[in-house]
Amino acid sequence: KGNAYVSNWGGRRPAPGDATGPAGRGTEVRVDPVTYIANEGSVSVIDLTSGKVGEEVLVQRHASALAVTPDSRHVVCANAASDNLSVIDTATDKVVETIWVKQSPADIFGASPNALAFDTKGKKLYVANGTQNAIAVIAFKPGKSKLLGLIPVGWFPGALAFHAKRNLLCVANIKGISDVTQL
Repeated sequence: KGNAYVSNWGGRRPAPGDATGPAGRGTEVRVDPVTYIANEGSVSVIDLTSGKVGEEVLVQRHASALAVTPDSRHVVCANAASDNLSVIDTATDKVVETIWVKQSPADIFGASPNALAFDTKGKKLYVANGTQNAIAVIAFKPGKSKLLGLIPVGWFPGALAFHAKRNLLCVANIKGISDVTQL
């Protein structure tokens, strides 16, 4: 379709009258008027032909990593401060599913999803849950996706790469040493 997708940690640009707070280097973001914490994330859809921003897809707090399915039909956004993922349909640029990456959305301890990788068929999605020191394994089927379980890894996983020929998931840990997990 000729689009690029860019995650925005602090969400959409503030409109007149929005509660705002500083986000560094003179940037203001929308914030919750009580806590003054950024209260949304977003994904900008950029038309690569014109270079213009089209849709601004509202996701959840602290939009971070993005991954495109092998068939390019969906873009998944990791929402680090919301412990979930937003699945965007690239035909409509709308969120079609929210996937929780912890066993129960009511769990107090956060997951902080911050990196994503698909297997070659796009049937499994691997998610680096930084604060859980684990990789969430998702059976990916938009509208019916399911958390299958967690793979323990090192301290705060923050980058993932799937090696198809070896069926390996490579994990870079931000606060420790890296792991290679045979799947």
